Amino acid sequence: MLSFLVMCWKGYNLPYPDDAYETEFALLFIYLLVEPPRLFLGSKGNKTLTAGPLYASIVLAAYVLFMHVYYIAGQTFITRCDYAINVISLVFVCGQSALALLQALEVSRTLR
Repeated sequence: MLSFLVMCWKGYNLPYPDDAYETEFALLFIYLLVEPPRLFLGSKGNKTLTAGPLYASIVLAAYVLFMHVYYIAGQTFITRCDYAINVISLVFVCGQSALALLQALEVSRTLR
Protein backbone atom coordinates (compact mmCIF):
# COMPACT_ATOMS: atom_id res chain seq x y z
CA MET A 1 0.00 0.00 0.00
CA LEU A 2 2.84 2.37 0.81
CA SER A 3 4.40 1.64 -2.60
CA PHE A 4 1.09 2.60 -4.21
CA LEU A 5 1.05 5.93 -2.36
CA VAL A 6 4.68 6.63 -3.28
CA MET A 7 3.93 5.80 -6.92
CA CYS A 8 0.98 8.20 -6.93
CA TRP A 9 3.18 10.91 -5.42
CA LYS A 10 5.91 10.31 -8.00
CA GLY A 11 3.43 10.42 -10.86
CA TYR A 12 2.16 13.80 -9.70
CA ASN A 13 5.50 15.39 -8.82
CA LEU A 14 8.15 13.89 -11.13
CA PRO A 15 8.59 14.35 -14.91
CA TYR A 16 8.19 10.80 -16.25
CA PRO A 17 9.00 10.09 -19.91
CA ASP A 18 6.18 8.97 -22.22
CA ASP A 19 4.44 5.76 -21.10
CA ALA A 20 7.02 5.05 -18.35
CA TYR A 21 4.67 6.01 -15.52
CA GLU A 22 1.78 4.00 -16.94
CA THR A 23 3.99 0.92 -17.35
CA GLU A 24 5.37 1.15 -13.83
CA PHE A 25 1.93 1.79 -12.38
CA ALA A 26 0.50 -1.22 -14.27
CA LEU A 27 3.29 -3.44 -12.93
CA LEU A 28 2.57 -2.21 -9.41
CA PHE A 29 -1.16 -2.86 -9.89
CA ILE A 30 -0.44 -6.44 -11.01
CA TYR A 31 1.83 -6.82 -7.98
CA LEU A 32 -1.01 -5.67 -5.73
CA LEU A 33 -3.24 -8.33 -7.31
CA VAL A 34 -0.67 -11.15 -6.99
CA GLU A 35 0.51 -10.54 -3.41
CA PRO A 36 -2.71 -11.42 -1.48
CA PRO A 37 -3.20 -14.81 -3.23
CA ARG A 38 0.50 -15.59 -2.65
CA LEU A 39 0.14 -14.94 1.06
CA PHE A 40 -3.16 -16.83 1.26
CA LEU A 41 -1.77 -19.90 -0.51
CA GLY A 42 1.32 -19.94 1.68
CA SER A 43 -0.79 -19.68 4.81
CA LYS A 44 -3.24 -22.34 3.63
CA GLY A 45 -0.45 -24.75 2.69
CA ASN A 46 1.26 -24.23 6.02
CA LYS A 47 -1.91 -24.68 8.09
CA THR A 48 -3.18 -27.73 6.20
CA LEU A 49 0.27 -29.27 5.64
CA THR A 50 -0.31 -29.61 1.90
CA ALA A 51 2.48 -29.04 -0.60
CA GLY A 52 0.34 -27.84 -3.53
CA PRO A 53 -0.58 -24.41 -2.14
CA LEU A 54 2.99 -23.95 -0.90
CA TYR A 55 4.39 -24.59 -4.38
CA ALA A 56 1.79 -22.24 -5.87
CA SER A 57 2.85 -19.60 -3.36
CA ILE A 58 6.46 -20.05 -4.45
CA VAL A 59 5.51 -19.65 -8.12
CA LEU A 60 3.69 -16.40 -7.35
CA ALA A 61 6.67 -15.30 -5.26
CA ALA A 62 8.83 -15.35 -8.41
CA TYR A 63 6.83 -12.42 -9.83
CA VAL A 64 6.86 -10.63 -6.48
CA LEU A 65 10.63 -11.03 -6.18
CA PHE A 66 11.10 -9.77 -9.74
CA MET A 67 9.00 -6.71 -8.96
CA HIS A 68 10.95 -5.86 -5.81
CA VAL A 69 14.24 -6.11 -7.70
CA TYR A 70 12.78 -3.99 -10.50
CA TYR A 71 11.63 -1.34 -8.05
CA ILE A 72 15.04 -1.33 -6.36
CA ALA A 73 17.13 -1.07 -9.52
CA GLY A 74 15.09 -0.67 -12.70
CA GLN A 75 12.35 1.88 -12.36
CA THR A 76 12.61 5.39 -13.80
CA PHE A 77 12.79 7.29 -10.51
CA ILE A 78 13.97 5.49 -7.37
CA THR A 79 13.39 7.41 -4.16
CA ARG A 80 14.93 6.51 -0.82
CA CYS A 81 11.49 5.48 0.34
CA ASP A 82 11.13 3.13 -2.65
CA TYR A 83 14.53 1.65 -1.97
CA ALA A 84 13.86 1.08 1.75
CA ILE A 85 10.38 -0.37 1.22
CA ASN A 86 11.50 -2.78 -1.47
CA VAL A 87 14.70 -3.94 0.23
CA ILE A 88 12.77 -4.77 3.40
CA SER A 89 10.02 -6.46 1.38
CA LEU A 90 12.59 -8.41 -0.65
CA VAL A 91 14.16 -9.79 2.52
CA PHE A 92 10.78 -10.90 3.86
CA VAL A 93 9.62 -12.46 0.57
CA CYS A 94 12.92 -14.36 0.23
CA GLY A 95 12.54 -15.64 3.79
CA GLN A 96 8.90 -16.61 3.24
CA SER A 97 9.74 -18.38 0.00
CA ALA A 98 12.62 -20.30 1.54
CA LEU A 99 10.46 -21.40 4.46
CA ALA A 100 7.60 -22.34 2.11
CA LEU A 101 9.98 -24.45 0.02
CA LEU A 102 11.36 -26.19 3.10
CA GLN A 103 7.85 -26.85 4.40
CA ALA A 104 6.66 -28.15 1.01
CA LEU A 105 9.65 -30.49 0.75
CA GLU A 106 9.07 -31.73 4.29
CA VAL A 107 5.37 -32.33 3.64
CA SER A 108 6.12 -34.10 0.36
CA ARG A 109 8.74 -36.28 2.05
CA THR A 110 6.46 -37.34 4.91
CA LEU A 111 3.63 -38.29 2.55
CA ARG A 112 5.72 -40.94 0.82
